[in-house]
Amino acid sequence: MIIWNGLGYLVAVIVFGMSFAMNLIFNDICGDGYYDNHKWPFSISLICSAIICWVLGNHLKRRAEHVVIEKETGMELVINKSNHSLFFIPMHYWGPLLFGISLIVFAFDLLQ
Repeated sequence: MIIWNGLGYLVAVIVFGMSFAMNLIFNDICGDGYYDNHKWPFSISLICSAIICWVLGNHLKRRAEHVVIEKETGMELVINKSNHSLFFIPMHYWGPLLFGISLIVFAFDLLQ
């Protein structure tokens, strides 16, 4: 089950999209099956995903809150449009997290 808030689901979309794009690029340049047999191209896709998530998350975080006043009761309702998370982790924190995971994947590829 995937849990997201706001546009947090874009983290998964970005990671999947970058992995798919890198798969197509590396298999086209280096030959069929290259992406599947090596881990470092996946690490590069995670680094690209991390950069996109960091920039997009910081941009979305700057959105202002909107105050809506109900006509009947006169009560104020604050709508927060700056909260975007995936699995309770804010979108802009996924950048460093994905970067760390990419370093681990790259290290495992070097050790083999």
